[in-house]
Amino acid sequence: MFYRRKVLLGLLEALRFQVSKTDMQKYLFLVSQEQKTPSYHFVPYRFGCYSFQADADKRTLAKYGFIRSHDKWVLDTNQDFLRSLKSEDGAAIRKVVQEFRRIRGRNLIQYVYRNFPYYAINSEIKDDVLSHAEQQIVEESRSAAKSPCLYTIGYEGLSLEQFLNKLVRQSVAVLCDVRRNAISMKYGFSKRLLQHACDGVGISYIHMPELGIDSQKRKHLRSRSDIDVLFHDYVNTTLSESKDSLDTIVKLVRENGRVALTCFEAQADLCHRGCVASALLARSDFGHQVAHL
Repeated sequence: MFYRRKVLLGLLEALRFQVSKTDMQKYLFLVSQEQKTPSYHFVPYRFGCYSFQADADKRTLAKYGFIRSHDKWVLDTNQDFLRSLKSEDGAAIRKVVQEFRRIRGRNLIQYVYRNFPYYAINSEIKDDVLSHAEQQIVEESRSAAKSPCLYTIGYEGLSLEQFLNKLVRQSVAVLCDVRRNAISMKYGFSKRLLQHACDGVGISYIHMPELGIDSQKRKHLRSRSDIDVLFHDYVNTTLSESKDSLDTIVKLVRENGRVALTCFEAQADLCHRGCVASALLARSDFGHQVAHL
């Protein structure tokens, strides 16, 4: 079993009561704040801090009979998960449970919003649970509007939540996925879920497969020179034939201010999105900065 799932089950074990979906996200978030290496990452979502990975793990754990999950999370096993955790993670859980087990619902939401206002910026209920002054603090936690910019970002080495936070903190309005096939073995980065996640944090998602590279062409890459040959071919074929798509990106930046191109590789110079960015920089009608996240 993945260690992070043991942390989740250990938290349920320590709470010893049925937990609502929203409360569980909040308790798990508070545990993550106490951990040196968080088991889960969170984004500012519709009801505050939210982990897509934790929700996916909940479904998996329910499937295999460790929990019962409908409107409430209920531990459905007698195994002792707390004992299986690293001492520091067990201590983090016990601290959160000791301090917050009697705080639930609206009061728990208020605590998290007041102490971690960034995670409330996209909340649909903040007006109902916060005072006007507290709402202002939340708004001040939102990244200020900045000058137009084209970003590139790879999801290699990032969780879905870490990836989304990088975009949110830079006020990115549109994510352009330039993979030929928007599928991934890595959780959260296949088209359907990535689009859903982006929507939840206020980012529009556009898939531009015409700007991708056929996976067959990547199969035999062994060296930097192989990559350079591939990119040279890409620039002189795909990109040279993609004026309409490049026009679309120019228009997106002009109309939305901040746009990001995404693919897998962490380093932009090892990814064809870097070629797309360079082609846009070379255009006389572009005139914006490019930054690699």
